Amino acid sequence: MRKFSAIVQIVIILLIVGFGTYHLYRGNFEVSIATMPFLLVYYVFVIGLGRRERGNND
Repeated sequence: MRKFSAIVQIVIILLIVGFGTYHLYRGNFEVSIATMPFLLVYYVFVIGLGRRERGNND
């Protein structure tokens, strides 16, 4: 299950980064920067979940 979860996470990140990069090259700077909050929320969610799991195991 962890491998599948990791693959899904990588695909989601690649889609978000690809979407932002595509719109940046098309000249839509606002749209490309609008994807940044999704990456930040995703990062905080993953880090928070990882710390919670490690905290329970210690």
